[in-house]
Amino acid sequence: MPGKNNKQIFKDWVPTWVILVTMFLFLVPFAAVLGIYMGGVSTAASYYGVDPTDIRYSVVIYYIALASFFPMEVRFFNFFASKPYLVGCVSIYILINIVLYNSHSFALFLVSRFVGAAITHGIIGIMFTLVFKQFHEQRSRVMGYATMYAILFGTGPLAYVIDAYLFSNFNFNSIFLFKIFSVIPGFLLMLCILKSHIDLRRNGKVPFKSVDWVSFVLYASALLLMAYFLLYGQYYHWFRSMRITLFFILFVFLITLFLLRQFILKEPYINLRIFKTRNFRIGMLLLIFFYLAKGDLNLLSDFMRNSVNLDVYHNSYVMIINAVGIAAGSLISARFILAGRRIRLIWMTGFGALLVYHIYAIYILSYQAEITDLIIPLFLQGFGNGVLIISIVIFYVTSIPPEIGFSGSVTGVAFRATTFTASMAITSYMGLHLQKIHYQSFSHGITKLNPLAIQRLDQYKQALVHSGVSLQKSNEGAMKLLGKAVANQNNLLFVRDYYIYMSVVIGLVIMGIALIPNFSYHIRKIKAKLVPM
Repeated sequence: MPGKNNKQIFKDWVPTWVILVTMFLFLVPFAAVLGIYMGGVSTAASYYGVDPTDIRYSVVIYYIALASFFPMEVRFFNFFASKPYLVGCVSIYILINIVLYNSHSFALFLVSRFVGAAITHGIIGIMFTLVFKQFHEQRSRVMGYATMYAILFGTGPLAYVIDAYLFSNFNFNSIFLFKIFSVIPGFLLMLCILKSHIDLRRNGKVPFKSVDWVSFVLYASALLLMAYFLLYGQYYHWFRSMRITLFFILFVFLITLFLLRQFILKEPYINLRIFKTRNFRIGMLLLIFFYLAKGDLNLLSDFMRNSVNLDVYHNSYVMIINAVGIAAGSLISARFILAGRRIRLIWMTGFGALLVYHIYAIYILSYQAEITDLIIPLFLQGFGNGVLIISIVIFYVTSIPPEIGFSGSVTGVAFRATTFTASMAITSYMGLHLQKIHYQSFSHGITKLNPLAIQRLDQYKQALVHSGVSLQKSNEGAMKLLGKAVANQNNLLFVRDYYIYMSVVIGLVIMGIALIPNFSYHIRKIKAKLVPM
């Protein structure tokens, strides 16, 4: 079956291994775009003259654009011929990055992130179709999801390696040149091996009519306002700020209009009947818990930089272990699903890996860790991600009727974008709250009468004097070093506390999966009910 599909799509002289290599080279640069500068937030903030929160919001904008433009992109995909559509998307993508390379405007950057995500969605959609056709029909969906999500999730850690090299040697805007040149080799190879008149559309050309632009604008605007509220609410003291209050009211108003419009339309942008299916609701709930459980990896990354004293290069290299875990988890999850294992056991395996990761991280946070101590928790975190994303997506997509299955996929992306944003907001809020508590505790203990504080100050003074610093300046330097040590310890205690709380939450999720009665979904239904995402 895969060979027959390839003969219809690719030129006859192209061997299978060339097809696979080309698809990998072409897909990875686009998959890495979501958070490609997350390893250099401060560099990006400095380049545009904005706050790091603004840079994080730009990442969320990309995710929201993917979620909101998903139903719209299908209209474009079904209207244009596949190869010209691919060429057009890549051309616009390159043009956007050329503009960004020559601009310092943050407003233009945000707009380009949204438009770029919509364009990238078209490219990834075509690649989804090509990847699925590389497997036998009975397992193409499972293996296709496993392959695509392994690449999409695995490129996150890979982006840290790219950021470490680029931001240590070049200006921030070099990232846009990298995005252009990394796409060109795979793109040219893809053009060479694709047949001229391929058509990846299921039902041929579908007229470009009845496009629901109103629903798209309502949906995208509501999600953007929601993300702004979550990320900036703490920054502006929540409802004490007129701006945050106004944005929240606008969000409620727009999302209400959107939902009412979906009930009225004969062909809704998103069919809300999906929420009538019990297993779909369970899938969304699990998706929320999953993204909250995986969203604190940045805290361990900060620990590696501050306490283990890893430079940006070694920090990025260690993160590759996480990508290996994602790949392993995705493939094992797909294997379990195809073997007909109970979905309950697969979920418990994935959440169990995340629980062990958090407990292990709590353990290494309690003493002076080395690089080797980070390998196991990073692998477990990636493994849990790979196991859960495949099994949860397949579960909720196959739990709803095929005729509205596409709406289930669209809603799943929106839930992932929302929970991704909420996870960043929660870690930020908990960081401020817990660090404030620990700082107050430290301030009561660190006084001139505290012998431990006096001893530590004397150690800092002696070290500075021995290094050639004058006595007066050594006193000032010792106080600064003590303050830095207190700040590091304060952050360390916050991370430890957060991981303890999250371990309790994950433990309760595992218990719920194991003990909730009347949960009898069997994975055997997958072969008959899977629909494209």
